[in-house]
Amino acid sequence: MPVKAKNQRKCNSAADEAAVLAELGRLTGSSSDTEVIYARFAEQFGRLISFDRLTIDLIDPDTGTVVTAFDSGGHGINGNRGPGSALAEVVAERKSPVLINGNGSAGSISQNPEVAAALAVGFRSLVAVPVIWEGRVVAALSLWSRSANAFASHDVDVSGLAVAQLAGAISYYQLKESLNETISRKSQEAELLAEISRAATAGLDVDELGARLLNMVKWRVGFDRGLVRVVDADTGKLGEGVAVGLGSEIPLTQQRSRAATEAIALGRIVTDCDQDPEDPTPGSPLTRLGLNSAVTMPLLTDEAVVGIVTLRRRSESGFDEDEIEFATRAARQIASALDNARLLGEVGSLATIVETSTDLICRTDRDGRLQYLNPAGREMVGLSGGCELDGMSIGDLLDEETAKLLSATGVPAALSTGSWTGELRARRTDGSLFPVDALVAVNYHRNGNVLGISISMRDIEMRKKAEEELQRLATTDTLTGLLNRHQFTLMFEQAVRLAERSHAQGALVYLDLDGFKYVNDTHGHTVGDELLCAVAEQLRTSMRASDLVARTGGDEFSVILHDTDSQAAMQKASQLVRQVSEVSISAGSERIHAACSAGVVVFPVKAASVEDLSAYADLAMYRAKEAGRNQANLYDPSEGGREIVSALQRVRTMIVDTVRNDRLVAYRQPIVSLPDRQIAMYEVLARIEIVRGDVRLPMDFIPQAEALDLVQAIDERMIEHALAKWRAFADAGQQFRLSINVSARSVGSDMATYIKEQVEHFAVPHEALTFEITETAAMRNAQETQTFLEEISEAGFKLALDDFGSGATSLKQIRSMKFDFLKLDGSLIQNLKTEQPDREFVRAVSDMAHSMGMEVIAEFVQDEATLDFLAEVGVEYAQGYYLGRPEPFPVAPGVGTVHPSR
Repeated sequence: MPVKAKNQRKCNSAADEAAVLAELGRLTGSSSDTEVIYARFAEQFGRLISFDRLTIDLIDPDTGTVVTAFDSGGHGINGNRGPGSALAEVVAERKSPVLINGNGSAGSISQNPEVAAALAVGFRSLVAVPVIWEGRVVAALSLWSRSANAFASHDVDVSGLAVAQLAGAISYYQLKESLNETISRKSQEAELLAEISRAATAGLDVDELGARLLNMVKWRVGFDRGLVRVVDADTGKLGEGVAVGLGSEIPLTQQRSRAATEAIALGRIVTDCDQDPEDPTPGSPLTRLGLNSAVTMPLLTDEAVVGIVTLRRRSESGFDEDEIEFATRAARQIASALDNARLLGEVGSLATIVETSTDLICRTDRDGRLQYLNPAGREMVGLSGGCELDGMSIGDLLDEETAKLLSATGVPAALSTGSWTGELRARRTDGSLFPVDALVAVNYHRNGNVLGISISMRDIEMRKKAEEELQRLATTDTLTGLLNRHQFTLMFEQAVRLAERSHAQGALVYLDLDGFKYVNDTHGHTVGDELLCAVAEQLRTSMRASDLVARTGGDEFSVILHDTDSQAAMQKASQLVRQVSEVSISAGSERIHAACSAGVVVFPVKAASVEDLSAYADLAMYRAKEAGRNQANLYDPSEGGREIVSALQRVRTMIVDTVRNDRLVAYRQPIVSLPDRQIAMYEVLARIEIVRGDVRLPMDFIPQAEALDLVQAIDERMIEHALAKWRAFADAGQQFRLSINVSARSVGSDMATYIKEQVEHFAVPHEALTFEITETAAMRNAQETQTFLEEISEAGFKLALDDFGSGATSLKQIRSMKFDFLKLDGSLIQNLKTEQPDREFVRAVSDMAHSMGMEVIAEFVQDEATLDFLAEVGVEYAQGYYLGRPEPFPVAPGVGTVHPSR
């Protein structure tokens, strides 16, 4: 009986389960470290299902690499797990859950080494669930129990709902790590330059300086033997040098191999796998050591080659491009220091770099006592410029916990590999702490003895805030702080599935503000936004802990009510309508009052999908508006879907009629080059003119067109209009560049073929055209997107990734796509003037885009201060009302209208 009690459901109702799942959603959307999130996730998850052990294994969707990120108690199970879980690989391959209840039900899965090890030490039941994000397995969650028949199919379903919450957090941290990698590489280059500067100013000879270079490079580029040789800039002869690693005791020869000769004479990198670049003699000692792969790099100053660096491996695979690129950057930085150390001893300019660096740079003796702290470091921690360092240690600059980390991990790693990088918490003199990226390097005497360590620290407090903002953007509406549409859709799908399994009921309430367009048109968007925020706050305070509320459109809000029937749902919806009507704000001397209409649908409804339920609530809301507004209306499932189909058919008829009768109007908005403030191109924007003067924006018809599979027809007509406009102006002697949008559902090979045919028909130069696809489109179907991008790029057109930052994008996927421009979403730009985290985030994303070979365009620019900041961080282009509003294309001078082909 005790076993049975343990394995009973821990939640007594669907509402309890919903509350726990909602708590998991809030938890995984927090800004805590991953270790904290996983531990709290396990604690909360234990309220749903009883288990003895929980593991989370991260899976790189590109390489399949598995890393165990969390284990709540696997003592005695496969103690040497290595980098990851064998079971996770099975789950990732299946893309479906694994359930074991008792040894006899294990079947073939019991042959899996991890499962076999678990069964051997007494575990008898297992649930393993894939964590899927945007169609790819990014992790696996495993639950183990020592009881037989511990898990039911319901537990598998609940686990699937729970990991759906976890998927967003894992994807975010993968995105964060990719972004950190882009940022940290720039930091590492700066740290390397600072360390070389310290080496040069310390008066080190060539041997010491060469050894310092090799120690700095080795942490990033693994090699078995490294060599630095001086070259006489006048004669080209090899001079003194230093070797580290295998065969370092072998005397250096004066002979030059072909690789060394080419590197010196031509000043280029030489990869050489069949000759020894140090000694070309067959059967040389180095050849017998098996050092079969080599890369030789020249050390170039502005005037001459002053030395060479050779790295060798006992491998046939050689060095990859990233390793050679990093080693080349390091060689460029060491060249002038080597030249100074050998010839001039003029170190003033390099010392200035350390003194003027914005990073904290310090040096200690072997006991950790501070010997030097640069001005930026003094300012960072709050020390006055004249304050003596006597008696101070590195521990005085760090909090107690990270000082122990540095002592126990950082310094030993630096002694072993030459350097160590990691995140620490620095401490100001007032006791406040702040995060830093640190690089630790060991200082050696020329006799090989350790003198102390050098540390460079970069303040990353602003970057951390930018990362938190990125996570917030992925799940919340930037204006109101409520859940955004994407996150709400995921939660609604979970609520419907939960209601279907538990035979309970829930309700979707869809609210649309009455007369909101009039508020915007009369009082402006600032007042409109203030009203939206006030309504959002009213709805937030009116919800139970288990209910959810989101902003799902411009003036639209959606609410999920758990464990309710139609009568209670209508009572709650009517209450919300009344409470919204009590909301008001001031606009000058006038008082603006809110009002809304609500549509309610109780779920589950037989054979109705999540999309159907949303449509039913939408239809019920429109009935409420037709009945006089400021009221709620309940959808009646007995009526079926006839009215909805009729309503959608009316929308289809309107859109088809618009395309056939050419009521699509092409507008244009300038995109300005920031360096010269000249118009670089125009973005083509679609409008529908119902009657003269009644112009509809894309938000009024594109979503419906996508739902009805009519958006491609609109895209095709707009491409024809844009090309016809270009042709007309070109015939009048005016040429310009155009940027044309392609909707998510249009992306594919057929659209690429259509574009090329139309461009040929209108005789438009390919270099005059850029095609934009949204971040959502790029991630929706990666293969279709890749095909489209390749065909468009190969044809000579430019490509732009639009609305970047509005979703959780995989940087690894973007890295493989051929974009020329990255357009920052307006939500990232509109608060740059006042919000420092936004500024740091835009700076980081701009650096990332440039490192991937893309130019950056900023949308929604509203003032001069924003323009100045964008120019400062290297953003190339901008658009927004401040630079030019959308307007209809004018008629080309002196010519008639050129009509697109039919």
